[in-house]
Amino acid sequence: MQIDYPPPQPHGEIRRLLPDFFCVPGTTKLAPATLINRNMGIVRCGRELILVNPVRLRSPQEEKLADLGQVRHAIRLGYYHGCDDLYYRDRFNLTFWCQAHSDRYPAPPADRLLREGGDCPVPGGRFVEFSHGRYPEAVLLVPDHGGLLLTCDALQYWRNWYGCSWCGRNLLRLSGFRRRMQIAPGWCMRMAPVGCPQRLYQDFERLLALPFCHLMAAHGSFCADRAYEEVRRAIARAFGHLRI
Repeated sequence: MQIDYPPPQPHGEIRRLLPDFFCVPGTTKLAPATLINRNMGIVRCGRELILVNPVRLRSPQEEKLADLGQVRHAIRLGYYHGCDDLYYRDRFNLTFWCQAHSDRYPAPPADRLLREGGDCPVPGGRFVEFSHGRYPEAVLLVPDHGGLLLTCDALQYWRNWYGCSWCGRNLLRLSGFRRRMQIAPGWCMRMAPVGCPQRLYQDFERLLALPFCHLMAAHGSFCADRAYEEVRRAIARAFGHLRI
């Protein structure tokens, strides 16, 4: 059966950010003339590659991806992501991980359920779920190089507006985004339990128990070395009014 996978969107080249961590800066179209950045993380464990927040690549970069190692796993961390997951599942016959009920993009179904405290394809890695959110969302902690936190929409670090069109940049600004680490404003409004924002705060507070110094989200820029302090300040800005 012929499947019409979403075509590749404009993207850059594979970049090496840490010895065994790579990123592809891509884009996603929100509306006519409105593009924002979208990142795929690539964790290399020996010869195995683990794709986090998958972004479909054009053929030349897909060949370079294969040169890095064997694509064995793909991980969906956020409910609002997943348009390219089926392509990767079919193209590489990999193991696909996502949370239960992360079905805004229903295909492919999970080969392995992403669960906090459960198995993780990254040796020594762990998943942490936003257990109080209205929709599935999780983070992945990669233990190497002082700790790397991979997120989807919840926490984003923007150093610049690279990959965003003029309309995209201004839409982000009007939505409350700034060039810093932040809890995504629109995501927070959609995810917070009605009348109980403090419960979502509890999920973010749990992240501060994790050992990490780098962060890469599905949108924005790579935050190297100082991510833990940036996340701590972002949580204080977003939830300081609760006086918990």
